Amino acid sequence: MMTVTRGARGQMVVAMLLGLAGLAMAGFMPLLTDASLEPREIVVVASDMAFYVDGNAEANPRIRMEAGETVRLVLWNKQPGVVHEFVVGAWQVATPRLRGRERDSLVFQVPEAIGHYVYECSPHSAMMRGSIEVVDVQ
Repeated sequence: MMTVTRGARGQMVVAMLLGLAGLAMAGFMPLLTDASLEPREIVVVASDMAFYVDGNAEANPRIRMEAGETVRLVLWNKQPGVVHEFVVGAWQVATPRLRGRERDSLVFQVPEAIGHYVYECSPHSAMMRGSIEVVDVQ
């Protein structure tokens, strides 16, 4: 229940309460908005002439992404003496070529078109090749 007080003193109390409520909400706003602005991070490791995603043991796995989402893809080349990159040619997305023990990342927006897209390491595409499945946001 809200009490309404009339007069100058009452207006001051209402203004103070509204100001305090505004400050309290301002403190929560980053919690409500920042999470949706951060891209989803996917870590891809190049090792033993294959890609591995987020610590899974499956080589060159299918990577699932939602249509329209923003992704930060981190490529970590753990293979000394070998140059690797991560390329999605259909989207014109690629990391720079990385020498052994280097990391780099790129941020991109997944296209809205639902389907399967090839990712690869161009110099080693016969062995380092997989697919990205773009699914509808549910």
